[in-house]
Amino acid sequence: MEIQQLLSKYMLEISKVDDENKLYSALVGILKRILDFQVLNVLRDKELIYSEPGDVTIAKEYYVDYLQWVEERLHPAFLPFEDIYVGLIPIFKGSKVLSLIVILTTNEPTAEVIDYLQLIAYLSGITLENLRLFKIVDDSREYYETIINVSNDGIIVFKDRDVEFKNVKAEQILNEHHRLFDEILKSIENGTEFFEFEEANSFFSVSLKGIKLFGEDRILVNVRNITTEKEIQKLKEVDKIKTNFIANISHELRTPLAAIKAYVETILSMPMNYEEIQEFLNIVHEQSLRLEQLLNDLLDFSQLESGTMRIVVEPANICDIIERAVSTVQVFAEEKKVKIESECLPITIECDRRRIEQVIVNLLNNAIKFSDPQKDSRYVRVSVSDEGEKIRISVEDNGIGIPGDKIDKIFDKFYRVDNELTYAIPGTGLGLAIVKEVVEMHGGEIQVKSEVGQGSIFEVILPKTKMSKE
Repeated sequence: MEIQQLLSKYMLEISKVDDENKLYSALVGILKRILDFQVLNVLRDKELIYSEPGDVTIAKEYYVDYLQWVEERLHPAFLPFEDIYVGLIPIFKGSKVLSLIVILTTNEPTAEVIDYLQLIAYLSGITLENLRLFKIVDDSREYYETIINVSNDGIIVFKDRDVEFKNVKAEQILNEHHRLFDEILKSIENGTEFFEFEEANSFFSVSLKGIKLFGEDRILVNVRNITTEKEIQKLKEVDKIKTNFIANISHELRTPLAAIKAYVETILSMPMNYEEIQEFLNIVHEQSLRLEQLLNDLLDFSQLESGTMRIVVEPANICDIIERAVSTVQVFAEEKKVKIESECLPITIECDRRRIEQVIVNLLNNAIKFSDPQKDSRYVRVSVSDEGEKIRISVEDNGIGIPGDKIDKIFDKFYRVDNELTYAIPGTGLGLAIVKEVVEMHGGEIQVKSEVGQGSIFEVILPKTKMSKE
C-alpha cells in the first residue's frame, strides 16, 4: 500500500481514538508498515510508557547520547549502530516534545520516508496534545462533579425553565418532595431570591442566584435541608417556654396558697364576727377552687403526656352541658363585669359529658379572663348550630384578641400569647392544649378567628355519633 494511502488511513484512525494507548497502537501499525521495525519503545520524560513487542526494552546506550539533539531538531533521525539503525522520532506539538519513539530496524529509511515520518509525528503530536487536554478537562469535570455530588446541598442549574444540571442530592430531594420543584419555578418567574419550604416535617432553605455560563444567563439554585436546625430551634423555644412555665406555675401556686394562708391565719388570730368570718371563708373557698383548677390542669396534662387520658362516651344533651358550663363560670364573669349570652339547640350527641363540659368551661374562662377592661360593654356569647352529622359550638367574645402570627401557637403546651400583654392574667398555658386534645379525642376539631382589639371566636366541631379515636 502506498504511503499516502497509509497516511490517509492513519489520519482517519487517530481521529477516532479516545486515549493514548489507542493512539500508540495506531502509530505502531503505520510505522510497522513503513519501516518494518523489530522493536519499538515509546518514552515520555525518558521513561518507558509503551513497547512493541510488549516485553522488549531497547537499551539506553543505543540512544541516550542523542536525545537532546533530536528533541532540539524536532525531526526524525536514524543512527547506524553496528548492524542496525536506531530511529528516534519525536512526537511534538509546537516546540514541545510530548513523547519520543525509539525504533530498532535493519533498514535505513529514505529521505522521502523520513519526511512522511515527520508528518506522522506532527499529526500524532496534535492528537496526543488534544487527548491530554481532553483528559485534563475530563478529570477536572470529574473532580468538580465528585465534590458537587458529595455535597449535602442540592445544586440545580436552570436555563430558562429547564434543568440543565442537578447534583445527586438535588435529584434525591426533588424525588422525595415533588412540590418543591413547582415552588422553585414560581420563584424563578417572580424573581424571588430566597424562600423556605416545608413538607412532611422536612424544612428546606432555597436560594436562587443569576449567573453567567458560556456567555448565557442561568439560574443557580441551592437547596439546603435545615430540618435539624429547625428542630434545634424548636427545642430551644420549647425549653424556654417550659422555663417560663415553671416560673409561671410557681407564681400561680403561691398566689392562692398565700391568700388561703393569710385569711386562715387572720381568722385564727383575731376575734371576728360571723359576717367577717363568712366573707373570709368565701375568699378561701374561691382560692381553693382556683388551686383545684390549677392542679386539675396539671393532672390532665400529665395524662395527655403519658397517653393515659381516656374518655367515657354516652348520649348527652349539649344544652345541658352548656348550661352547667355557664353556671360554673357565672360568678367569675360577674366579677369581671362580663355578660354571658347563651343560645342553644337541644341536640343529643355521643361524648364524654365531663370532658366536653371541661372544654366549654375552659373556653368561657379564657374569654372572660381576656376581656378588654377598656370597654364599657363586655360579653361572651356561646351558641350551638346543627350541621347534619356534626354540631358546631361557638364561643365569641369582644376581648383583647390574639395577634394573627400567634394563632397557630396558642394550642401548644405551655404557650401564652404575650407575657407583657397577659402578665397580670393568671393561667398555666395548658388550658387550650388540653382543649384541643380532648376535642380531637372525640374525632372533632377546633378553629379560631381573632383580631387584636376586636375579640375572638373559638369554634368546636364535634361529630354527633361516637368519636373516631380515643
